[in-house]
Amino acid sequence: MENKFVEVVFEGHYNTVRGYIEGLQDGMGTAYKFFFSSEAGIKAETLSELIKEWVSLGHRLHHVVMEEAFFSKVKDVLLKKGRDSIMTSSSIKSSKNVKEATFDFKFEAYARKYADEIKELLGNLPDGVSLHHYKPEEKINHDAEGVELYAPAHDYIFHGKGTVIGQIEQVVMLRNILDDHPLIEAEKVFLDLDL
Repeated sequence: MENKFVEVVFEGHYNTVRGYIEGLQDGMGTAYKFFFSSEAGIKAETLSELIKEWVSLGHRLHHVVMEEAFFSKVKDVLLKKGRDSIMTSSSIKSSKNVKEATFDFKFEAYARKYADEIKELLGNLPDGVSLHHYKPEEKINHDAEGVELYAPAHDYIFHGKGTVIGQIEQVVMLRNILDDHPLIEAEKVFLDLDL
């Protein structure tokens, strides 16, 4: 059974929020999964949040995608905190269930070796993840054989683009793998949330 995830917006200093979440996890001895959107390549800020942060001259809103069971425990702990605590239940500004995640990517390779690497990466998708609008194109130009890499004509070109859709945990993992490849450009992850 797949884990359910929630996008939670916390207000506070980054180190405080991160330390609290990690400390709670360590204290409970659990291994729930969570991702800070700013680190996992997840698009999170709305225009109004960016304006609020700019006006307050600090980064005070932090989007964290976490397992629903972990969020329930975090919420219960924060509800018991008094007003003078560093974090309280009022530190939670919103929470929304994550239905699925998606990101766009594109690539361009001028050698079969790199094309094979890209084909391998896109051919081994994790469970719960699928490709949409995937349009790879392979071109062989026999007239340009032997041309150097930075020349305007290439004897081999493999390029394409597509969209990855699926469960948040696997989508974030795949985006990180694709983004690490020098010839693949992976866009930020967008979340489909229950409103």
